[in-house]
Amino acid sequence: MTSDNLVSDIAEGTTKGFLEWSTERITSLAKKIKEHKLAFIEEKKTIEIVKQQYNCGEIKFYERYIQDKELLLLVRMGLTLRKLEEDEERLLNLRDKIHMRYGPKGLHIAQFAQNGILNRYFGLLIEKLTSEEELKDKMYDVLKNIEKYALFVPANSKVAEIIRKTTTVIDSHSPSIYVIAGLKSAAPIASEAIISLEPVMESYDSERFSSKDKEIIIFKQKLR
Repeated sequence: MTSDNLVSDIAEGTTKGFLEWSTERITSLAKKIKEHKLAFIEEKKTIEIVKQQYNCGEIKFYERYIQDKELLLLVRMGLTLRKLEEDEERLLNLRDKIHMRYGPKGLHIAQFAQNGILNRYFGLLIEKLTSEEELKDKMYDVLKNIEKYALFVPANSKVAEIIRKTTTVIDSHSPSIYVIAGLKSAAPIASEAIISLEPVMESYDSERFSSKDKEIIIFKQKLR
């Protein structure tokens, strides 16, 4: 065998080995990476529900616009929280695990998706933006800096505190869309704050979604 043939055979064997590794093992590797990312949840049934969200229509849609893997994972966690709303023990357990691993900001991103706020926010953005790239950039900015675009009312808040925090954000950032969400025991506090917020939000129209344990107000800046 000539040296040229030997080099050719080695190259062919290396390429073949790489292709075999790619086709036979990449799925297994991806699965292991996914398992590692979800290991912090610990509870097997909840992990299985998270895995289901990888293939649901809602997340497939957002995969197109949310490029950041960690943000997309938190959206999946939010959809899982939604699935667990009839199983309070598992819901609270996952919520606590998200908080421990990703902090309050990560939990708020998940709750943004859980409560349908992300869907409505996205719909409002589509009305304002003119390109997919602009939409991707804005989605990243909103989720990465969610404290500038949403206030999740703590259960022990006072109305004056909600007004102060909202005023600070509006004066500092003037977001085109802003959300105030009161969940569970915080819902009545958010509801009570609405009337007092009218002077602060006079340049915004609002949509309100109320239930026994949720009070969500979405403010949209008026056209000038």
